[in-house]
This record gives sequence, structure tokens and C-alpha cells, in this order.
Amino acid sequence: MKTKLIRLLTFFVLSILFFSCKSELKHEEHIQNSERPVQAISYTEMASMFKEYDNGQRIVLNEYITKKSKGKDSVATISQFFSLSEIKQYIAYIERLSKEKDIDLTGIRIFTSAYPSDYKIKEYQNRMCFILAPTTNIGDQKNIAYEPLKSGKSKPVAMKSILDKYADETTRNVNRASLFSLKLALRDSSSALNRGEVNPPN
Repeated sequence: MKTKLIRLLTFFVLSILFFSCKSELKHEEHIQNSERPVQAISYTEMASMFKEYDNGQRIVLNEYITKKSKGKDSVATISQFFSLSEIKQYIAYIERLSKEKDIDLTGIRIFTSAYPSDYKIKEYQNRMCFILAPTTNIGDQKNIAYEPLKSGKSKPVAMKSILDKYADETTRNVNRASLFSLKLALRDSSSALNRGEVNPPN
């Protein structure tokens, strides 16, 4: 009887240890790397990048926005803001979509674009902005923007192949999947992210 009790207690203790170790491992898998990323830049690099932009592209963009707005506006977009919760939600969303389709999500590609002159939010009209899109590997092409909403199981569809249906010839000829046509006739959903707070005017 005593031996049976000892065996039962030993089994019980070992079971608890086994399951607690397993649960600890699962917890560790969810811990994110919080070290400084290798892509982080110095203030010296940042200052030189802003200087290059301010003395080059920004001048051209300011002239463009002045002309496009017929003098009502003279400062091009200098930043776009997404809250941390919006970014986290977007990442969780594309991770879920990719997992459901058994597609390896490799990252997020950020494309430069601009709101059209007739955009529904007046303050955004003609403003430069960014479009974030999920990426994967398609064949031998690495980190291609793709559309999980249109992809099949383990069969990613390049965002460009869908975008070409909406885009004019100028956009189709650019080697990226970023701009939507000014004449958006169809209203298909996409998994791309946009409409962050632009500055200026905010």
C-alpha cells in the first residue's frame, strides 16, 4: 500500500513538473526580442537623411503641393502617424490571415504614395502617404507584397497582380505594388494599411 502511494505521489509530482515546464516553454516562445534592432540608426545618420530630403525631395514636393492645391497649401507631408495599438493590430491581422492561408509572412513592405485630388477627406487630398503591405516569398522572388485575402492555401497572390486591374498604365509600369488608381471603380478589400495621421496639416 505504501509503495503504491509513493508511486502515485511520484507520478503526480512528475506530471506537475512536466506540464509546468511545457507551459513555461510556451510562455518563453511569446516573449519578443526587445534588444535594439540592428536597423536602428544614429542621430548623425538621421540628421544627414533629413538634410538630404529637406534640400532635395521636399523642395520639389512643396512646389508640387503648391501647384496642385493652386496656392492653398505649400508644405508637403513630412510625417505620417500610426498609434502603437494600430500597428500591433495590423501585425496581428496579417499574421492571422497568413497563418490561415499557410503562407510564410516575411515582413511588411512600406510604399510611398499620395492621396488623389478628389480624396474623400479634404485635408488628405494630394498629400504624400505610405501604404503598408504584408510580404512573402513567391517562387524565387523574396519579400514580395502579397494579398492574403485573395490567396489560396499555400498559394500567395502578388498584390501587384490584383492592383493592375485598378491601376492606370503609369502605375502598372512602376516596379512595385503601391499606388491605387485615381479612378477606383471596383471596391475590393485589401490587407494593406493606410490612412495614418498626416503632418501637415495635423
